[in-house]
Amino acid sequence: MSSQNENEPIGSIATQYEKIINQYNVEIKNSKLRQDSIEYQKQLSEIINKLITFKNLIYSKLSLFSDNETLDDLSTTSLKYLSIDYYLGLLMERKQDCSKNGEINTNKNKLKVKFLDKSIQLFIQFMITLQNYNILDELLGKKIDSFEETYHPKLEELYKGMTPKNDKDLSGAQLKREAKIKIFKRNKEINEKLNHLKQKYDDNKNENDEEKAYTVDEEEMLRSIYIEQLKSFSYDSFNKIEQDLYESELLNNFIKRGFEEITDTPKSNEQEDIRMQKRDFTGYTDKLEVLNKPLLSKQGKVLRNFTLTSKRQELKDKVKGYGQYGPTMTVEEFLEKEFEEGRVLQGGENEIEESQKYKEEMEDNDEYQDKETYKAREWDEFTEANPRGIGNTLNRG
Repeated sequence: MSSQNENEPIGSIATQYEKIINQYNVEIKNSKLRQDSIEYQKQLSEIINKLITFKNLIYSKLSLFSDNETLDDLSTTSLKYLSIDYYLGLLMERKQDCSKNGEINTNKNKLKVKFLDKSIQLFIQFMITLQNYNILDELLGKKIDSFEETYHPKLEELYKGMTPKNDKDLSGAQLKREAKIKIFKRNKEINEKLNHLKQKYDDNKNENDEEKAYTVDEEEMLRSIYIEQLKSFSYDSFNKIEQDLYESELLNNFIKRGFEEITDTPKSNEQEDIRMQKRDFTGYTDKLEVLNKPLLSKQGKVLRNFTLTSKRQELKDKVKGYGQYGPTMTVEEFLEKEFEEGRVLQGGENEIEESQKYKEEMEDNDEYQDKETYKAREWDEFTEANPRGIGNTLNRG
């Protein structure tokens, strides 16, 4: 079972979460402000930051959730916190750039696509979390497992194998329609069950003292309500993913066809991100860290790309390596470079042959032979007068 910090009573945490969700419902979901207004976007960013902070509190500081626990290990109160990513996804898809600086709409569309992509990732992360706790319906679980890139699905992957081959092909369209009807009916069943449980729980609560501790039946009923609520959110998440993918596709078409910027020196993605963040007056940054994505699901499925090297391995390689940087070019490349820069003495074999011929010619020259003989005698006399090591007197005993 996950641990909980004694300094953070569960009651105060639950109240804090309820306040954030209530703020979302009042100021964002049911707001009368335009979504592209500065005031609306400021309120939106404020709630996003609150929810991210709360998520870090739940997952990092309090560690209410663990990778090796099951649904039975979770407390009833903790179940509601599994919906954090769902609400973050709802908030993120409403984010947009509403600054008025006279630039063309291309950059706003690009930034909006980024927010939609982030929203999709959050919805998928929410559904994967439910899948790990066996809350997610098998129908939606198969959809997620069919994505080629888990966090970057394509529109056609939502209904794989159901896309019409041509204008006259009606089989794919019929299958897609049936799949949508199946999802709709299942979502409707869940919501009907959820409403029934809520009504039954409220009736039971009104008959008893509100301050009295929960009975076993009430606890089980409340637990069922939270689980069905999460299932309802999962189907809404799937629908939101489809809507966001449609909107992203539409915006990308606008960018490519009619509103694409023409520049002589295109900026790198990093420079573009920095420039866009500076234009976002809210100060919000859409880093991937806020997703807290795990490396693997409980089923062992890879959820994000990774490499099998680490900083520790890099340091280890350096210790056992050269002690300095290795060569950056081959011997052949080095010699070619030396020849080009004129740093290699040339002549080689020709000079050796000429020297050999000269010696052979001088063998019959008496004057040359006398000089060589005198040189050899002088060297012998010098070596006899100066034995080897005579100059090294420092280390003698």
